[in-house]
Amino acid sequence: MTSLLRSKIVVVPMGEVDFMLVNKLASNLGPVFNRSVDILKGMKIPEESYNVIRNQHYAQVILAKIERAKANNREKVIAICEEDLYLLEENYVISCVDKLSGTAVVSLFHLRLEFYGLPEDESKVYPRLFKEAVHRLAHLYELAECRNPKCVNYFSQVMLDIDNKSDKFCDICNRKLTGLV
Repeated sequence: MTSLLRSKIVVVPMGEVDFMLVNKLASNLGPVFNRSVDILKGMKIPEESYNVIRNQHYAQVILAKIERAKANNREKVIAICEEDLYLLEENYVISCVDKLSGTAVVSLFHLRLEFYGLPEDESKVYPRLFKEAVHRLAHLYELAECRNPKCVNYFSQVMLDIDNKSDKFCDICNRKLTGLV
């Protein structure tokens, strides 16, 4: 009976995102959260999310769209996109969550070295994506930010923080997560 009530994770590729990255992410997220992971058919970035003045996409609109894709309220849905995202109070965001709806979005835009004027290095992109996705899903499973800078659940203020932290939970977060999920 409990297995019927267990939440699952759904990964949604949005827009022109590399399916190989999405597939690799989906296959690696399941064991971290001890959940099954599905990949939803790709979705278009909602046109109404685009702010022509900022030349960015409003993340809340994207979260609202992926919430409508949920099969039930136990699913945790995470979208992956290439677009530059923002929230009203931020110049840009790499990722964000809506705990109430159980949705998250991660953008590859700022995770890529070319954004910083450096030559692209694909070997950096996936580890950054994985760490951001795990961090955001941890929030959807009610895990608070960690103060350990090596924990994957540490709040990264700059890209160096993401690069320097582990792709695993610290012992404290791991125990909390085990008790929550």
